[in-house]
Amino acid sequence: MVGKRAQHARRYQARFRPHAGFILANTLFAAVFVALVLSAFHAPSPHGLPVGIVASPTVTGQVEKVLDSHGPDGFDLRVYPSEAAARTGIAHAEVDGALIAPAGHLRLLVAEAGGTAPAQALTAAFGAVADRSGRPLTVTDVVPPRPDDTQALSPFFILLGVLVPSLAAGSASALVFRRSRPAWCVAAPIVVAVTIGAVAAALADGVAGLSHYPEIAAIAVLFSLAVAAPTAALGRVRPPLVGAAVLVFLVLGLPVSGGPAGLASFGPGFLRVLHPALPLGAAVSAVRGAVYFGGYGTAGPLWTLTAWAAAGVAAVALVTAWRRQAPAAPVPQPFGTDPAAADVAGFVVGFDNSEPARRALGQAARLPGARHGVLHVVYADHAIIDSDLSGFGHAEMEAARDAEAAAVAAAAGEIATAAGLPYTFERRQEAPADAIISAARAQAAALGDAPVIVVGRAGHAAHQILGSVPTRLLHHSPYPVLTIP
Repeated sequence: MVGKRAQHARRYQARFRPHAGFILANTLFAAVFVALVLSAFHAPSPHGLPVGIVASPTVTGQVEKVLDSHGPDGFDLRVYPSEAAARTGIAHAEVDGALIAPAGHLRLLVAEAGGTAPAQALTAAFGAVADRSGRPLTVTDVVPPRPDDTQALSPFFILLGVLVPSLAAGSASALVFRRSRPAWCVAAPIVVAVTIGAVAAALADGVAGLSHYPEIAAIAVLFSLAVAAPTAALGRVRPPLVGAAVLVFLVLGLPVSGGPAGLASFGPGFLRVLHPALPLGAAVSAVRGAVYFGGYGTAGPLWTLTAWAAAGVAAVALVTAWRRQAPAAPVPQPFGTDPAAADVAGFVVGFDNSEPARRALGQAARLPGARHGVLHVVYADHAIIDSDLSGFGHAEMEAARDAEAAAVAAAAGEIATAAGLPYTFERRQEAPADAIISAARAQAAALGDAPVIVVGRAGHAAHQILGSVPTRLLHHSPYPVLTIP
């Protein structure tokens, strides 16, 4: 009785362990995300914010002291010889603003298009300088936002809108094209990135009036590929690793980017270090530079995006090649004499234990050449999606597929054994027509003669003479194809 209770308890635990893991993983995800976002945005203060100054050495020294008292290491003060040079520094995205301090009053030049947070921080800090000096402060926005992008928030939200679909596309392509040809595995994230970038740039112009369509489209394509390709590579290795991409590109990427207000220089040190290295912040900086600063300040961000995109595509190609080179799951089951000693190459039979497939295998066993050649049965274990996104159901799904393959192998053995024929059985993880052609090609290479491919009609609709598999074989097979009605 005690043993039965213990066994029941173990079954109960095994049954609900995936549920507990799912709840724990999502709770941990939320905890990390909230902690990082709050760390970045709950009490922002500038750190090394670059700002220019045009003033005498005495005034510059006084301003430095006031700024240090306002926030130690908050500002990186850079001296310019003239107001024109300071304006050029702002227009080239070298500094976020500049203080012009002639005799009598102070003028602060800001660039609201570079982010509202830097402009507000400079206004507050130099307002304190003006109060200490007893001189009035005039604030001038020398790089204002566009009329339809009143607070210059659109660059961030364009890329945020690209980020989530790109993560989904990379994850989905790793599952949907898991058994497809290598070219599709590599091309899928590239094609998706191009379409997402083109649509995002069109909407940016149509809704926010940003214009600069070619520049925004190119940046959005690079950003989408920088996210989708590494995500696809991780998903190809093992689906649960997609969570690592979500952690890097979204959970870390969002606070590191500085958000819509440009708070990248206002967060904790460990987040500021990551800002130039992660795609979201780099892409936002590149779009701001392209739209508002004449392309200045975009070189570094573009190199970052290019590196992520190129590394992601290379990783997808390498992982795809590695998985293709991994041994298939052939299950040889010879009966009687060695098939390789036969005088003819024999028959390659596509078999999935359906009624048309059973008829095809039965008829192939009765053909005259079957007594003297190889009867090679091929089962195409082609799963479009072979795991859930979280990965908790992966083992159960694999076990179900293995059980199905074993049942198909047993059914093929019964038919061939009843006919008294030697045969081999092979399970291939490809699309049905591709699996059958690959098996026939291997047979031809091994035995030096072209085999005959035998398949069932497999037409599910009454008006169809042939199903999709025999139709594809007739179009693409280099070997004779025999279809059994």
